Amino acid sequence: MDNSTKIKDEIKGIISATMANSQTLDDFCMQHIADYNRNRFEALAIRLFVGNETIITIYALDKIRQQDSTVVSKGSLPVKKFKLTDLSLSSVLTYFSSFNCTLSTGNYDIDDIEVMNK
Repeated sequence: MDNSTKIKDEIKGIISATMANSQTLDDFCMQHIADYNRNRFEALAIRLFVGNETIITIYALDKIRQQDSTVVSKGSLPVKKFKLTDLSLSSVLTYFSSFNCTLSTGNYDIDDIEVMNK
């Protein structure tokens, strides 16, 4: 498959989720990442890849490096990436009480649509 076909087959979007049982992303990290330390890191993003394998990627702010202006470019956030490959998608989903996902072909701006059959 050439690159132009691949782009046409891909749809992109946004997702919002609510953590279950008053948990935080940091709570998830403490349970699944051996060297995760809340005093040093603050989880700020999770990426879920499901395909021929499942990869959960956590991006966590490195608070120590953030305080050292010689390490970080101005306006950048120093993050550590944690990759988890030993968790199933179903086990990760138990940490969330709800998901809302919208995917679009990208041919039109989703913010410009008007639903006519309300």
